[in-house]
This record gives sequence, C-alpha cells and structure tokens, in this order.
Amino acid sequence: MLQTLERFTPPLMRLWKWVRRTPHLSGLATLLAVGVVFYFQAQEYHLKFDDSPRNAIEWAERKGWAPPTQPILWLRYVVPYLGVCLVVGALVFHLAMLRAIGDAKRMVRPVWVAALFVAFWAVGADLSDHLEYLEISFGGEPATPISYGFKLVMIVLACLVPAVALHLYARASLLNRYTARNFLGPAAFCFMAFSSLWVLMDLLDSLKDFQEARIPLTKMLFFYLSMLPFIFVSVAPAAILLGVLYALTKMSKANEIVSMLTAGRSVAQVLAPIFTAALLASLMGLAANFYWAPRAEGNRKAMMRALTEKETGTIMAEGLMFRNAETRRTWYTGSFPFNLRDEKIRNIEVREENEEGQLTRTWIARSAVWWPNVKLWRFYQGHEITYKEGKPDSMVDFTGRIPGQPSKMDVSGIDETPWSIVSSALVPDFMGVPDLVSYLAAHGETGTVKLAPFRTHLFHRLAFPFQCLVLALVAAPLGIAYSRRGSLGGIAVSIFIFFGMIFVNDVFINMGKGGHLPPEVAPWIPNAIFALVGGLMLYLKSKNKELPKFSLKPAKVMRSRRQRTPAATVA
Repeated sequence: MLQTLERFTPPLMRLWKWVRRTPHLSGLATLLAVGVVFYFQAQEYHLKFDDSPRNAIEWAERKGWAPPTQPILWLRYVVPYLGVCLVVGALVFHLAMLRAIGDAKRMVRPVWVAALFVAFWAVGADLSDHLEYLEISFGGEPATPISYGFKLVMIVLACLVPAVALHLYARASLLNRYTARNFLGPAAFCFMAFSSLWVLMDLLDSLKDFQEARIPLTKMLFFYLSMLPFIFVSVAPAAILLGVLYALTKMSKANEIVSMLTAGRSVAQVLAPIFTAALLASLMGLAANFYWAPRAEGNRKAMMRALTEKETGTIMAEGLMFRNAETRRTWYTGSFPFNLRDEKIRNIEVREENEEGQLTRTWIARSAVWWPNVKLWRFYQGHEITYKEGKPDSMVDFTGRIPGQPSKMDVSGIDETPWSIVSSALVPDFMGVPDLVSYLAAHGETGTVKLAPFRTHLFHRLAFPFQCLVLALVAAPLGIAYSRRGSLGGIAVSIFIFFGMIFVNDVFINMGKGGHLPPEVAPWIPNAIFALVGGLMLYLKSKNKELPKFSLKPAKVMRSRRQRTPAATVA
C-alpha cells in the first residue's frame, strides 16, 4: 500500500505545481466548457427532457384545450443547457479555487460567479416545473404567487450566502479574520460531528427496512443527501453554541480578548465576526426551513412508511375518506403518495350519488393520477359501474388504448382534486410556508381553533432559524472571561440554556397551537426572552461586571451583636 502511494505521489505533485503555475489556465478551461455546451446544443440535448408522459401541457395541446405559453417553452429549452453548464462549470470552478487557494481575495470572484450561476439555474429549474401551473399547483391546492415569489427569493438567498460570507471575510481586518477562524473551525467540526451522529442513529433505526426492501447504496446516499436541509436546521444551533464557547474560552485563556480590549476595541467589535457568522447561518437556516427542511422530514417519514408497507414510492397518508356534499361524491383511497408529480394514488374508489342519495356511478381503480391544467382524472386498471335507481345497471372495464400500456379511463368534469382529498388529513409539521399559506387561504372560513396549529407552524418556520443568532448572543458572554477561571461553569450553563430553550420553544409552540397565545406571536417569544437575557449578560461583560451567580446553598443570615437572643445575653 505504501509503495503504491509513493509511486503516485511524484506525478500528483507535478500536476499540482502545473495547475498552480500555468498562466491563463482558467481562461482556457472556460473556453473548453463553452465548447462543450455548444456541442450539446448542436446535438439538441433539450429534446431528451420533452418526452414525459405526465406532461399536462403537451397532452392538453394535442387535445386542443390549452396552448403552451412562450415562457414555458423557453425555460424548457434553456434549463437543460444550464444543467450542462453547471456540471462543466463545476470543473472550471474547482480549478480556479485550486489556483487561488490560500488567498481569500482571489477566491471571491470565482465564488461570486459560481453562486450567481447556481442561483440562476435553481430559479430557472424551479420555474420550469411550476410555471405551467399558474392558477393551481400540481396537487390541486390554490396557488399563492406571493409565497412562491418568496420561495424563489429563498433559493437565491441560500445560493448567495456562501459568497457573501467569503466576501466579508476577505475584506475583514486581521483581528476579525483571526476571531472568525477560531470560531468557524470548531463550529464546522461540531456541525459535521452532530450531522454524522444524526445520520448514524437514523441509519441504525432504519437499516432493517432498507435491507428488507433491498435499497441500493446509491439510493440510500441520495436519500440522506436530500435530508441535508432538515439536518442543517436541526443541528446548526447546537454547533453555533459550542463553537462560540470553544473559541471564546480558548481566546480568554490565552488573554487574547484582554489584549484586544487593551488595544482599544470594544466587546462588540471583538464579537462582530462571530455574530456575523451566526446571522448568516440563521439566514441559511431561514431559506432551508422555508420549504425544503419540513418537506425533507415529510419525505423521510413517507419513505419509511412505504418501505414498511412494502410499496414503491412514498406514502403520505393511508385509508383516507373524503365526502364532498356539493358534488355528492365520496372518495376512498388506500394510500396517498407524498410526491404527486411522479407517483400515483393507490386503491381508489369514487362513488357518485344523485339528489335522493342513490348511487349513479362508481369508479374502482388500482391507481389514479390528476392533471392540473386540464383538470382531468385518469384511472388505471379498474372498472366503471353505472346504477339505475340505486341498483347496478352496467359495468365497463377500462381498456388500454396503446398495446403494452395499462388499461385506463379519462374522466373530466370532476371538481375534486388530490389536495381536496388529502387536506383533511394534513398535519402542519411537514408543510412548508407555501403549503401552509395555501391551506390557510383555502380554509379561511374554518374556525380559528382548527387553523391555530397551521398559523403557529407558519410563523415557527420563520422564527426557529434565528435560534443560531440568539444562542450566539447567549453563549458569547459566558465564554468571555477576564480572569483565569475554569471554563467548565460557562459550558455547563450554556448547555442548560440550550436545552432550556428547546423546552421553552416547545411550550410556546403548543400554547400557540392550542389557541392560548396568538399564533403570530408565540413562536417568537422564546427568541425574544433569550435574546434579552443574552443582551443583558453581554452588557454586563462590556462594563467589566461579573455575571449574576446562582447558588443552591442557603444564604447565611449575619446578625449583629446587639440582636442577640435573651438566652445568649444571660449567658
């Protein structure tokens, strides 16, 4: 093994020196990448993404119902080539970063270019998936353009935060860079450690299901990669807390903070890099928790449920019944998928009645899909039963129009959508901000008590990510010490504060869901309480005052000699 490594070490070192010293190498790589993109364009690479059988726009165009809009066609042409540029550009980006490694100022420009391009590609890809459903989404819930616009803003924010962080670091002073490095190293280590522990614990719990379902290793890897938004939102506050404590405790023991204060810097200036990093982490968590973190958690539970039930795909709900009093239809579904775009509703039965309550038609199918633009239901592998005076009159099996394809039947004129069927079983825990806004918009006439959990989770999605900044504000004064005292006390207090914040957060969330507090206020109260406590402790530290100490020992009462008992006086 060692001999093999020694054999490859000299060529790798020569390649490293060639990459670092060859002039105009980044420009040549960029021209090569442009040439690759033009080659794919000459091969009409975009046509490979236009043959989806579930594409409602093309199906409607063939039926002559709805012509495609120009922006959709343009996006379908551009987005595949943006994906090619992303893959090829990643090689150019890494090459530029290798040439600029060690120099933060030289790394700023390629990072900004990469961040802007990734943001443009992500927004374009999301628009190409959702722009064709302008009035209603794929599941049937009413579209909310404002929340979708904020979703695009969050995509751009998540892409630009790393570039902003590197830009601020490159322009910072030497002392701020030193403080940032002392903090970022332990925080990154804690984040990786906690994330690895989370994945390991989840894998130990789900490994048996993966093995029974014979899930390949690559699919398991992509499954946990899709969980990154949820892992980041869950783990980042603890990583920020321990990173702040470790960095400031280490600097306090070496008297570095005292030296900075002696040089004329204030406590706020010393802690500015840490608070900036915590604020950027909060913004990244806000972008992740806006839509992708709750959806990732829901996908995880849905996939585990599907593996347990021995079904392919994901299962969001089972055994649903929905009754529409206006249309007099009753729906029964065996399993409802989490991803309606690529999966089907299983074991579905629809009963239609007349005004007297007698059955008129019934559809029974093994699966069904719904197309939003044409508002059409397609039932697979089943039969249609018609009734006369409440008794079965005829039964027609679905027939396959294309040889080799499953039997199917298209039914139009049905007002119910998949979302109207499953909305009664939705829980706000796995719904993002756009989903919650759509639910509240559609159920505005429902009682306030029933909508309180959804409103509470809506504002919880916005409030929870700022725990990173609040915990940094609380941990900073506990980590600063002007004397050579032990750091164990500050770490213990901060850990108690972290778990106390989790407890207080759960208490106020439940109070908001129960209607005891306004849902718009309840999720923000824990952040406000701990921010005030942290701000007060930081103020005391900036004035060189000791923090209040809490002791479990009973206080000793000192009495003067004049206040003696009569017995003592006689003695």
